Amino acid sequence: MVLGLFGYGTIGRGVYTLVENLSKKYDVKIKKVFDLPIKKEILGDKLVTDIDDIINDNDIDAVVEVLGGHDLPYQVISNCLKKGKSVITANKEVVSMHLEEFINTAHENKCSFCFEASVGGGIPIIRPLIDNIKVNEVNNIFGILNGTTNYILTKMGDEGLSFDEALALAKKNGFAEANPTADLEGLDIVRKINILSSLAYKGNICNDDIYHYGITGVTKEILDDIKSRGYVLKFVASSVKNGNDVTIRVEPTMVPNGHPLSAVKNEFNAILFTGSTNDMLQFYGKGAGSIPTATAIVSDLVSIIEKRAYIDYKNENQLEVNKKHVNSNTYYVIDNDNKVSLRMDIEDEELLASKFYARVLM
Repeated sequence: MVLGLFGYGTIGRGVYTLVENLSKKYDVKIKKVFDLPIKKEILGDKLVTDIDDIINDNDIDAVVEVLGGHDLPYQVISNCLKKGKSVITANKEVVSMHLEEFINTAHENKCSFCFEASVGGGIPIIRPLIDNIKVNEVNNIFGILNGTTNYILTKMGDEGLSFDEALALAKKNGFAEANPTADLEGLDIVRKINILSSLAYKGNICNDDIYHYGITGVTKEILDDIKSRGYVLKFVASSVKNGNDVTIRVEPTMVPNGHPLSAVKNEFNAILFTGSTNDMLQFYGKGAGSIPTATAIVSDLVSIIEKRAYIDYKNENQLEVNKKHVNSNTYYVIDNDNKVSLRMDIEDEELLASKFYARVLM
């Protein structure tokens, strides 16, 4: 197989290294890499600076897209699929917005669209979920889906670091981007829970309809108080389906000691989903870092070579998200006078107006 690579950043380098070390039986050759001219010294003649040099190269069978962002990756993925090139991506922003379109385009052009690395880093979750829903109706999805924020909360809770210290350490160790806003405010998690929910519930979901609240207001004092109550703070995505109505929330959550999510630390992720026939399934592994993500990408590549990468997406409806939801959870709320209370039946507007809040998982 002849491969094109879009992006030679942290993840792209990991992909390049893993592909170079693949077993010879897979016979994969990276022919071209798209990136900035500054990478010429590293990549030599393999470097191209025009995306069309890969898109229009008839010798290239498949591509890996790890550029980040939306517009250019969308152009790359769409055009490559139309040319009959299989595409592998880790781009949760583009996948969450165009999942059905990409899968349909791949089917029309007899190629594959694979996106295992878009959710959960190195955790194999997409394929097991797709296989599971063939015989099992998934009712809910629950989990820690961002390694950066879980790393920050772990360092603050276990080692007493301040938020800024923990964030700086996450950047130093390669778990946080230079601009970590999408992680800290929950946008990254929104995209991931959208992908999982769209697949599980067989319908389209708009990112803008998913409620999210970030962790930038977390302090050591808050974590100490939560710990004294027998809980640990985690940044959690929850998704529940009831008919055509879906409730999806991304918010700081007090997880009781002993719950499976309470022991998920550092850059690790955990995903739980419950179905009609097999009850709860749990998936655990590294959710951040170049090598775990690159591993998921190369696993998709192997699945294409072995002709087991077909993904079907039966869109049955446009799902109504958070439209009729009455917020009946219990919340730990710190008001603007620093008064702490546990509240039920509290409206989202009041939660957002508080100094900080966290859902209490019972």
